[in-house]
Amino acid sequence: MDPHRRLFSALLVFIILSIFFWSRPLPVSGAEPGLPADLQALIQEALKANPEIKERAQIKTASEESVKPAGALDDPMFSFNILNLAADTFDFAQEEMTNKQVAISQKFPFPGKRRLRSEVAEEQARADSFVFADKRNEIRTKVIQGYWGLSLAYAGADITERNKQFWEQVVKVAETVYGVGRGQQADVLQAQVELGNYLDRLLQWRQRQDSIRADLNALRSKPQKTDIPRPEPMKPRGFGLKLEDLLAQAEGQPRLKALQALIAKQNTAVELARKDYYPDFNVGLAYGFREKSPIGRERADFFTALMSVNVPLWWGSKLNPRLREQQAKKAAAQEAYQALLDRLAAAVKDRYAKLERLSQQIALYDQGIIPQARQAAEASLASYQVGLLDFSRLYQNQIAAYNAELQLQQYLKEFEENWAELEWLVGAELPRRPGGNRR
Repeated sequence: MDPHRRLFSALLVFIILSIFFWSRPLPVSGAEPGLPADLQALIQEALKANPEIKERAQIKTASEESVKPAGALDDPMFSFNILNLAADTFDFAQEEMTNKQVAISQKFPFPGKRRLRSEVAEEQARADSFVFADKRNEIRTKVIQGYWGLSLAYAGADITERNKQFWEQVVKVAETVYGVGRGQQADVLQAQVELGNYLDRLLQWRQRQDSIRADLNALRSKPQKTDIPRPEPMKPRGFGLKLEDLLAQAEGQPRLKALQALIAKQNTAVELARKDYYPDFNVGLAYGFREKSPIGRERADFFTALMSVNVPLWWGSKLNPRLREQQAKKAAAQEAYQALLDRLAAAVKDRYAKLERLSQQIALYDQGIIPQARQAAEASLASYQVGLLDFSRLYQNQIAAYNAELQLQQYLKEFEENWAELEWLVGAELPRRPGGNRR
């Protein structure tokens, strides 16, 4: 049998056995290292400088500042009045009841309204604080994904550069083989074309590096051309998460907490709307100054106390619709909470399944496909040089090795991206554990 066919058969058997062996997540052991130090620095910079986070922080501050005013009394009313002044003479001393009055009054809401207004504002402030926390988690996720995307761009450039150098050797070997009459000119031309393809791929990887750096700088509110040091290379690591634990954690996700606060706010708003059926009170005091009589007799000043109430009379056009409005908003908040809870559960299950699959694929490529592909590629050039392998087989072996290495890096990036998204979905950082082949 052709030795290359034997190699292909052995590789196929290895892959099948690997799939069976790695049908479960990778085993984990040892310490639980966190994120790389440079990535942590990028995250901290983004959390401090990102405009979206600053916007949410200001909204949160505004909501917190609204709590005290919501339960405060209205401003007291001060008035100056002229009472019972004769219009024929405008003489303050002519009539007994003429006086200059100074009055002050204060409105007091029906008992319980001020407390309820404060509670509505407090729950809104709580909701905005959870939205703020979720925005921080979102930006953190984007920074992590950008970091590993940049790591992939560097790794892809390195792999492409190595393959470019390999094809530079292939061009020389093909020219030598053709020169001694054992090769074809088409092989030389194809090798040169392939070398050009790798030069083009290098340009694409470098352009991707620039684009991702610009995105990371935007997240940190930095100038677009600010340099970012090369990220750490991606490495396989273990997957030891449990779906039931993740689903339980997701119930504490900040967006869910924000909706819970909005539901509590609407519960209070409904109660407040019911309070509007009761009147408010207005209490006032007034003092009237009288002039002496025309014959010089002293006149006593007037003291007045007053209390008034509004009459909540317009149930059909004002009070009932207002109550139904708050009840509808409460029902909407409850439905939004249930919808988000269902979406989060589905998203957690999806990311978990993806991570489980990626963990198996990474192990398969890292410990099986890539070593075999590299071995075949490394032996190909020597075999082609001595005439034991044709050019097409050399080309296929090298492309297979190149694609396998890139695929592993892509799987590693997807693993880190889905891991970061899962952390956002559950609202907590998940333990990172080492695993895989650490080359």
